[in-house]
Amino acid sequence: MMADIQGKLYGGNMIKELCNHMEKLIKNEFWKVLAGVLSCCMLLNGCGTATETEIDWKLEEEVPTEQEMVMIEEKNLSATEEALIYVYICGAVAEPGVYQIPEGSRLFEAVDVAGGMLEEAEYASQNLARVLQDGEQIQILTKEEAKCLNETGISIQAGNTTESKGLVNINTASVQELTTLTGIGESRAQAIVEYREANGFFKSIDGIKNVTGIKDGLFEKIKDKITV
Repeated sequence: MMADIQGKLYGGNMIKELCNHMEKLIKNEFWKVLAGVLSCCMLLNGCGTATETEIDWKLEEEVPTEQEMVMIEEKNLSATEEALIYVYICGAVAEPGVYQIPEGSRLFEAVDVAGGMLEEAEYASQNLARVLQDGEQIQILTKEEAKCLNETGISIQAGNTTESKGLVNINTASVQELTTLTGIGESRAQAIVEYREANGFFKSIDGIKNVTGIKDGLFEKIKDKITV
């Protein structure tokens, strides 16, 4: 009988110890699981905050301010606006007059605006490919006027034949007109025109010495026959 009681007590203690052990395991696992869940929540919450912050920062960076928008609009407007110049086209063209044309336009474009050349116009009297300057007067000669110019060196202005003191305007003269000067052949005349197109009008007659091939000696020969 004592053996039975001891066995029961021993068996009861074993069960009790087993229950205590299981309870400890459950508690440990619970805390582990709880710690894992909390860690995941903190990680997810942290990532979410970082992502939102990053997005907000990018949005603030990419969205221009009102002042920046105004500057952008002004820049776009100035880019689309085309600089204009005024030129006076006369002589053997269909519609002589003062015309407003885009800066950088060439003579053939201005002639087209003026209705084109007349049948009696001398096409070779002007370099149609040259770039125009603001305030220029361009006269398209007739064949008769061009012939007269070649023979006498007389300057033709606005359809009237005048000597103009025999001076050649180096800012407006064509290659053909420049070749009437002593020592200025076609190549040097072309060099003068190209220099003028690249650098603008000459400020004084001395400026022609900046053109390749025109030195002091040649300048002395032509200085009394040129003007600006």
